[in-house]
Amino acid sequence: MSSLDIEHVETVVESQVKELLDQPGGEATLYHRLHGIFISEGPDLIGELRRLLPEGERSEIHDMFHNIKGSSAAMGAKRINELAAYAVQVCREDGDLEQLTELPDRIEAEYSQYDSETQRFL
Repeated sequence: MSSLDIEHVETVVESQVKELLDQPGGEATLYHRLHGIFISEGPDLIGELRRLLPEGERSEIHDMFHNIKGSSAAMGAKRINELAAYAVQVCREDGDLEQLTELPDRIEAEYSQYDSETQRFL
């Protein structure tokens, strides 16, 4: 997994966050609502990945990472998106799933970092 270097990638794509903040949403902006969902679903998705990876259920693993990839792209969570995109590629190319064993921990850390860095928008 060391070949996947995301240190140079920004954690938050601020332009995407600002675009969501500019959307009308009543009392809370669209971003506020989506942020809450994104952060609260993270632990469940990561927990499911931790369960699925040892079982080697490629299709289900792919679907979980694809879900994370899509939601992180929408939320401007660039590092999470890069990690999930890598995993989706490994799954699609029938790569060795052992390459993905560290990803739940890395993604969990990135969810925390994203949440921390986006608090200024809430």
